[in-house]
Amino acid sequence: MSQAAGAGRRVYRSGSGTVALVAAGAMTVFLLGDAVLRAGFGQMLVLAPGILLVDWIIFAALYAPTVHTDAQGITVVNPLRRAEVPWAQVRDITTRWQLTLQLDDGSKVVAFGGPALRPPRPRRGRGADAERHVPACSDVELIRRDWEAAVDRGPATGQVKRGWNLPVVLSLAGVIAWALLALMVGGSRA
Repeated sequence: MSQAAGAGRRVYRSGSGTVALVAAGAMTVFLLGDAVLRAGFGQMLVLAPGILLVDWIIFAALYAPTVHTDAQGITVVNPLRRAEVPWAQVRDITTRWQLTLQLDDGSKVVAFGGPALRPPRPRRGRGADAERHVPACSDVELIRRDWEAAVDRGPATGQVKRGWNLPVVLSLAGVIAWALLALMVGGSRA
């Protein structure tokens, strides 16, 4: 699903990722609240890292992966890595199960989240209109249009930038640090 995020910038994220993250957050609040009521605040702090690790997995695998497009290029954010690709470096955009960018240097950038091709749904209703499929503009088609518009504007320069998905990696480091602290505190009470 695409959302406008500023002038000419689009963000594509799987809708199921948002639903899963909200459901996991609600379950976390319930479980940690139950732990406070049954065992106290201190014990809840010891139990929290295990629950938060499950939330982190849902966040990293389902919510964090996105695809961003703007006039300069496309950014693919995967669970642990990200790639910023100028449109001039893109040779082709394909999709089967996920979006794949074929780059000029022969390499590929695969998006593990974001848009995917979906078959058109038949319209519901009566009459001749119900038989026809109304082609909706899919997220992949919008990305292709952004790419084609950038190619039409002329050559642009820039290199592909690859790096870590810092919000996801740093949040994992926080959960691990909390877990180690909880083990030290929990172990000293035994």
